Amino acid sequence: MTFKMSDTPQTIKIFNLRSDTNEFIGAGDAYIPPHTGLPANCTDIAPPDIPASHIAIFDAETGTWSLHEDHRGETVYDTTTGNQVYISAPGPLPENVTSVSPDGEYQKWDGKAWVKDEAAETAARLREAEGTKSRLLQMASEKIAPLQDAVDLDEATDKEKASL
Repeated sequence: MTFKMSDTPQTIKIFNLRSDTNEFIGAGDAYIPPHTGLPANCTDIAPPDIPASHIAIFDAETGTWSLHEDHRGETVYDTTTGNQVYISAPGPLPENVTSVSPDGEYQKWDGKAWVKDEAAETAARLREAEGTKSRLLQMASEKIAPLQDAVDLDEATDKEKASL
């Protein structure tokens, strides 16, 4: 049905649209005074049945509806990093995401599931050990340097010499 102005008031069923996307957001009845048109951001053309995870978008130029995937609000995980990805725009899901969350650190996606990445865990533990070693060597150097200077300058006590 296409809306036609009338010289008598009328109440018709309208389908409200989001102003920025023309996305269907609800239906209701609208009172139309004589010699006026439809309210802004609506149509009198009914949308199609909308399946789950989809939205209906109205094209005002052609007077037709189209269905689009909608995963807004869903949380998925990047299969290359394991990081959480929040979907905030309509459309299909990005490539390389899954709805399955990784089970912890050092996980990698094998195409079907998250599996433990032994190599990444070993590398991380090695980096951690190297960092600890470096910090301990720095602390030891900070303690030894003044004592060694005292020995080199022949100013160290026997106790200081023994602590080296």
